[in-house]
Amino acid sequence: MAMAQQEVSFYSSGTRLAATLYLPENRAGAGKCPAVVLCHGLRADRKVIMPSFAAEFTRASYAALAFDYRGFGESEGPKNRLISREREEDAINALTFLATHDRIDPNRIGMFGISYGGATAIGAAAADLRVKAVSSVVTFGDGDRWTRNARRLWEYYALREKVARDRERRVLTGSSEYVDFSEILLGTPAEEELYKGQSLSALRIMLPLETAEDIMGYRPEQVVHRIAPRPLLLIAGEKDYLVGWEESVRLYELAGDPKELIILPGLSHYQAYTEGLAPVMEATLRTFTRTIG
Repeated sequence: MAMAQQEVSFYSSGTRLAATLYLPENRAGAGKCPAVVLCHGLRADRKVIMPSFAAEFTRASYAALAFDYRGFGESEGPKNRLISREREEDAINALTFLATHDRIDPNRIGMFGISYGGATAIGAAAADLRVKAVSSVVTFGDGDRWTRNARRLWEYYALREKVARDRERRVLTGSSEYVDFSEILLGTPAEEELYKGQSLSALRIMLPLETAEDIMGYRPEQVVHRIAPRPLLLIAGEKDYLVGWEESVRLYELAGDPKELIILPGLSHYQAYTEGLAPVMEATLRTFTRTIG
């Protein structure tokens, strides 16, 4: 199915957010279409990875909205400052924006998130009953556990010390120290392989240490049970060494029904977006069909 693509914007706490709205063309049957809010990952923007998923959703007659969180991509806000509660608020406001569109059924909107965006989708859905279904791909349930498991123990405590000093800095100076993303999000061999021959410069960014502190305090597993009785799909990669599949297992254990957990055999974190695109979308559309058609 062909799709129409529109560059749009909306506001979240007075901050203008840039977005791309994908609409299915020549949709069979009358009536408004279901829609999905697409939540991108920690360092990305709406133009990285998300267009591939948007195309699959529109092919299935869904509208899809990909947006840049405040401070990322083309949106306004402090550069690359990631605060979990603000991301959830942005996602909820993206849903509100979708619900105002004359071609979209406001009662049939789901959320789809990848990596950090999967955690955002869970938190937003837990807070807002208008989200009718959730698909969360290669995400985490406890930011502190994720941060610690990715490091040798002394490296973890060294980061905590940096974060504590930065907390004092913010109080005394009003600003956080910006560091290379790799000090917060450790790279993996799979990630370095992905960079080869591809233009992923958008992922090589500086992040404030304030973001590291926020990540370590972010625990979407504490609210995942609130999504029930709306359907929740969790997808992990068997060889995801960036966010281990155990994180999705823990979320699954704490979630209410209906829920489903899929671990993609042999796939790394980033392969969930490439080789894993077809199975991810097949499972997501199956889950969404239960509630939003």
